[in-house]
Amino acid sequence: MKRFYIIFFLTGIGFFALMGYSTWWFLAGVGACMLFIVYRFYLSRLEGVETRNEALEQQVTDLHEQLDRSIRKEQRTSRIAEEARQVKQRLLSTISHEIRTPMNGIMGMVSFLAETSLDKEQREYTENIRYCGEQLLSAVNLVLVNDLLKLSKSAQEEEVLENKEFDLRNCLEEVLDLFAGKVRTTGLELLYEIDVQVPALIIGDNKRLRQILTNLIENAVKFTRQGEVFVGVRLLRSVENGKVDLAFEVRDTGIGIPAGKIENIFKGFPHAVLPGKNEELTGLGLVICKKLVEMMDGWIEVRSEPDRGSTFTFAIRVMPGRASLRMLVHHEALEGRHVLIVNDNISGLALLSRQLEQWKIRTIPAGSGRQALEILSRHPGIDLVITDDGMPEMSGIQLAAIIHKQSPGLPIILLGGAPDELSQRERGFFASVLSRPVKQHMLRDSLLNLFSRAAGGGPDRAEHISADFAKEHPLRILVAEDNPINQKVALKLLGKLGYTPELVSNGKEVLDKAGQKRYDLILMDVLMPEMDGLEATRMLRLCLEVQPVIIAMTANTMLGDRNDCMQAGMDDYISKPIDLNSLVIQLRKWSLVINGKRPAGDE
Repeated sequence: MKRFYIIFFLTGIGFFALMGYSTWWFLAGVGACMLFIVYRFYLSRLEGVETRNEALEQQVTDLHEQLDRSIRKEQRTSRIAEEARQVKQRLLSTISHEIRTPMNGIMGMVSFLAETSLDKEQREYTENIRYCGEQLLSAVNLVLVNDLLKLSKSAQEEEVLENKEFDLRNCLEEVLDLFAGKVRTTGLELLYEIDVQVPALIIGDNKRLRQILTNLIENAVKFTRQGEVFVGVRLLRSVENGKVDLAFEVRDTGIGIPAGKIENIFKGFPHAVLPGKNEELTGLGLVICKKLVEMMDGWIEVRSEPDRGSTFTFAIRVMPGRASLRMLVHHEALEGRHVLIVNDNISGLALLSRQLEQWKIRTIPAGSGRQALEILSRHPGIDLVITDDGMPEMSGIQLAAIIHKQSPGLPIILLGGAPDELSQRERGFFASVLSRPVKQHMLRDSLLNLFSRAAGGGPDRAEHISADFAKEHPLRILVAEDNPINQKVALKLLGKLGYTPELVSNGKEVLDKAGQKRYDLILMDVLMPEMDGLEATRMLRLCLEVQPVIIAMTANTMLGDRNDCMQAGMDDYISKPIDLNSLVIQLRKWSLVINGKRPAGDE
């Protein structure tokens, strides 16, 4: 190209020189050639710029396509991983349901068989069947719990946090249930307290909060041989946009952590050794906890002294729930009652006292069985005794035997005992037996059951309940259950109480029946064909003008199942196999609410 311009320039000069042989023509020729050269140079540069722009645009397009492919691949991978986790969760829940559903029928029929006329040998066989069934249920629960813990620990990749409304107390109690059996065999006290200022419902990631609490409590129980493990929740502060910071504390009286290892505790390094075992805590669970807490705009720290225990504290930022629980409970029956609390553990004594005082119950603490007997001799107006089982010198059972002899009409609640481990005579001492850690709603239900029954009546136990129960607590009941054996069990239990319930086998039939007739209470199975119990409950809450009480009656007992039922609009929850005493408590409690609201003359 340059050679073309030079030849063109020299030819032009020669042409103009031949034409005029004058300087003026020569200069004009040179100028015209220069202009032409400049113009051509400009065109060539412009073409070069356009070529480079096209190349750059093509590169940008290629990069965008590559980025889109990467995003789609990442989304597909994330979706597949989430689907795999959901499949695992559904599998565990299905296994639980498919095992516990037939077990409900077995245990129910064995209970009915035990009430018939049996000779000594037959009764022995019946008791052996009952014992083996209970052992099988315990083993199933243990296996599924371990699988859930492993599944929870394996999900270490970065994930998007969920924001759903859930019941904080229910979340904590379900985690504590994982360790209830272990602490009972080791003699540990497993305690918890949620401050009254903490919102009952919060919006956050229920699953990951459970994972944090499970890891911390698991470590505390694992490294504590005696004493207690305490879990506390308090309101730390209110922040912008209506959110709040909640502080969680997991405190134990275990072996503690050496000062030199605390610095690396959240980095995955070993920091403690189990007594008598060549086993170290690697800190992997704590690394996961730190990561999850930081995802929730929070922080985590630890304080510890060797041989005196450790305290893990973490805070997360959540939004208080906007909805209100449908749990309707009248506490008037509890107000002003005098309750003697007996426990040698100071923390447990203080926690239970504060809980009862929230219900306007007057509490009297006693640190031992002997002190309790002295108080009873000076205060004849005590309405109830709540005693711990595992006290030194005088156990709760021994104390109950003495009280039963001296004051036969005084009801007693035993905390920490196992009903199946009590003899028939020992069970007769107690109005109720609650396992540790004591759930708030179970304690409340037991108290309402005691104080709402007719004055002068003895403790209500299943063997003393007759068909007169339905006359005292009239209810129109609909049972939704698809399993034929469980249908018989439910109808038999309710029939023993004097009820004649109606029966349906799926959620669609529930909607049809409830649209034709008004029911006071619906016992709703969760997993049913055509329409499950959760969906049927949601539809009922939307469609009916006068709402029935809906109680989940389900074999789904995995983490979060109770919360799912409550979120769907159910009022309460009974797990299978159904216990007659638990059913009676629920029916009596909700009868008080329902019959207080029912329009006069409505039949």
